Amino acid sequence: MERITSSNRLLAAPLIVSIVLGLILMSAILPMVKMDPKNIPIGLVVADEGEIGEKLAGRLMENAPELVKFKRFDSVEQLQRAMDDRDVYGALVFPADLSAKIGTMQTDAPEKATIQIYINEGANVTVSTMVQTALTNMVSMIGTQISSQMLGAMKSPVQPGKVRDYANPVQSEIIKVNETGDLGNAPIAFLTVTWFTSLVGGVVLYLAGRKRTFESKVVKLKFNVLQSILPFAYALIAGYVATWYSTWLLGFDLENFNRVALYLALCVAAFTFMIFATLRWLKLPSIAIYILLMFFSMPAVQLAPEMLPAFYRDYIVSWLPIRLYAEGMKEVLFFSEDLINRYSVPMLWVLAVALVLVWVKNLGEKPKTN
Repeated sequence: MERITSSNRLLAAPLIVSIVLGLILMSAILPMVKMDPKNIPIGLVVADEGEIGEKLAGRLMENAPELVKFKRFDSVEQLQRAMDDRDVYGALVFPADLSAKIGTMQTDAPEKATIQIYINEGANVTVSTMVQTALTNMVSMIGTQISSQMLGAMKSPVQPGKVRDYANPVQSEIIKVNETGDLGNAPIAFLTVTWFTSLVGGVVLYLAGRKRTFESKVVKLKFNVLQSILPFAYALIAGYVATWYSTWLLGFDLENFNRVALYLALCVAAFTFMIFATLRWLKLPSIAIYILLMFFSMPAVQLAPEMLPAFYRDYIVSWLPIRLYAEGMKEVLFFSEDLINRYSVPMLWVLAVALVLVWVKNLGEKPKTN
């Protein structure tokens, strides 16, 4: 230690740290800084029994802004399934009476047409706000276009009492599905305690057995069994404590406390075994992989894939384990609400594979004896 502290090379440490860590941290926040949302999938349902709905749909599909990409659906029910599957973040629905109500604007009993705006809030809180603003503006533009066409076709002046109706013939109705309520930031809130509990658990399990000696193979086997049981104990305690903290400190109103706690427990167990297995095979320095993963995973939790740079989206996000955690948490809170879902199943596979790798290492090494 004295040789290290007395060496002049130590003076270069801040420079090395700034160069290396600067590159790592800047790369990690790149998706946040270079956020460029494009082609956000938006549903479009035309139930209008007249001609106006199809004409409007055609214009929207042809002149859609770069932000959105419209996908046609045959019915609201089909659209709802797509929202539940998180295929679209929002939608416009032209109701069956759209043309009929626009036609009443030139009668003595005018009725405003209503275009429904669906917002798939649970898919991504940030995107849902962006989509709501974009679709509301589109409906306003549609109303302006229809108003201009009606006024241009009129041969006589507009009666004073109808000016307001002609100026705004279309209104919007916002319908939120898979609502988040006050839980929109719950995946982020649970992330830190989930990941760091797993990180500490994996390191402790590794250090506890690294230099330990055993009287016999039987004693070593008992210790290895204990190492395989403890992560489940860690996970259950961490899951229930974190969930309780969220209701006590953050005021979360959870529909099913046990389901959230058990999902967190599953994630902690899977991550702990994953980290422990990596340390058993690659030794302690490999912990740096999981420290860096925390930084690189934050954009994957907060942003939708359509908001990320292409390289990050195509080559990084798809395999991040924390992404599985975040998407599974959304599933538990806002969508299917099932503990075992399309994201928790891969998490079970992570746990199983990591456990097998740990035991391959356990059975393949010779025990250190006293």
